[in-house]
Amino acid sequence: MNKLAIATLILAASTLLSRVLGFLREVFIAYLHGATAATDAYYAAFTLPDLMNYFLAGGALSVTFIPMFSAYLAREDEAGGWRLFSIVATTMGMLMLALTVVLIVFTPQIVPHLFPGFDDPAQMDLLVRMTRIVMPAQLAFYVGGVLNASLMARQIFWPSALMPLVYNLFIILGGVALHPWIGVEGFAVGVVAGAFLGPLAIPLWASRKSISYQFRFAPFDPEFKKFVWVTLPLMIGVSLVTVDEWLLRYFGSMHESGAISWLTNSRKLMMFAFAVIGQAAGQAALPFFARLYHEGKEDELGQTLSASLQRVMFFSLIASAGLFVVAEPLVFLVFQRGAFSVEDAAITAELLMYFSIGLAAWGAQTLAVRGFYAREDTWTPMIISSVVTVAALPAYWLLNESMGIQGLALATSVGMVMNVVATVGFYRFKGHSLPLKPVGLGSLRGVGLGLPAALGAWLVLEQFDFGEGALGYALSFGSSGLVFLGVLLALIALIKPPEVEVLRAKIARKLRRK
Repeated sequence: MNKLAIATLILAASTLLSRVLGFLREVFIAYLHGATAATDAYYAAFTLPDLMNYFLAGGALSVTFIPMFSAYLAREDEAGGWRLFSIVATTMGMLMLALTVVLIVFTPQIVPHLFPGFDDPAQMDLLVRMTRIVMPAQLAFYVGGVLNASLMARQIFWPSALMPLVYNLFIILGGVALHPWIGVEGFAVGVVAGAFLGPLAIPLWASRKSISYQFRFAPFDPEFKKFVWVTLPLMIGVSLVTVDEWLLRYFGSMHESGAISWLTNSRKLMMFAFAVIGQAAGQAALPFFARLYHEGKEDELGQTLSASLQRVMFFSLIASAGLFVVAEPLVFLVFQRGAFSVEDAAITAELLMYFSIGLAAWGAQTLAVRGFYAREDTWTPMIISSVVTVAALPAYWLLNESMGIQGLALATSVGMVMNVVATVGFYRFKGHSLPLKPVGLGSLRGVGLGLPAALGAWLVLEQFDFGEGALGYALSFGSSGLVFLGVLLALIALIKPPEVEVLRAKIARKLRRK
């Protein structure tokens, strides 16, 4: 548990820094290009590469490869683990290379079907060019992902912490440096440079002394077949965690220019909080869950999963309340400058409020599915997610029709709540150990602390007019944020919630050992 908590803190700190760089990236895009048809095309350019990565399960390597590699380590058969690594890296890498070439060739024929609302030929041409630029980055993500999964299985987390920082930094550098010559396409060039220098080069460097790789193209090897069988649900299934972004782009393309950019910017602000609280916890947890399962410690696995869900729900619900109340000053402070107009910021802030409602569900879902993945059971969560996604599609359509793009943001939150309820419910239905009482109490404490703090911040925003401009927005955000934090800390000191006390004690023990 101590190692899990420390690993979570390391990844949370890295995620925080990465998201700060991500914010700077979006700020530069908004400042230089605003929310226009060109920025919509830029964000849309990631859809086809993401689809390829998704259907080859490249984004889920930590989910599928870590438990299998951990099983070899638990049996003290590291050579067998590296043999599996060689087969997966070679065979799947060759397949991804071939598919990348095919998709680059046929990009002009594919992307119009993904964005039926893009009826401007110039916008479509820009989308095709940037899609082709971004596509090779998926090779770096996949090979680097296999390398990083082997590191995480051995509980080496610093490459995971550093990779996104380098990736985001080069996107910013590419976009700013190349802006005078190729406009928004400079950010696409930065994506490719960042992918090869971050997610690929860093784990390669970290593994240079320990890696045992041989070129093994063996699609019919029994161990590779097992890997494919475990990975197959993630290839053929649909998860709302991923599909949500595609749905927002698809429906967003049917609205006015800038809609995809508004949705993307507001969603990324929400995902910042999710990444720091939920994503970091999920990344750190899976190797520990997998090790406990393979060691036959079922009860300890259930208690660890329950404690992780308890903490994530507690902190996520507090963050959700804070994000909802400071959405307007936050968006205006971060984005409203340059080509990003006041109207763009106002719409983005409203969307962020709807996205923030589902923040806790995002965090809990990330952890809940890892209870299945630790058992190398990817079929069950695939079926659950696919059913929930199909069930949620009418909500996206109906809310889009009735509320416009605001309805799309609300549909994201509704869908994620449905997803986590179904996942946790079926986990218990399968008979796996998972105490839910601590999770419920942690959630109640999160609401009990978050709502009063949000009320205090709201009263400040209602009573005081700090004016417009960067200084006014900074004062609005700073004053409301300080009141939120002050009320929250006062309540924590009074109530002493166990989620905070446990974390504080673990940090103190770690510092004393240092």
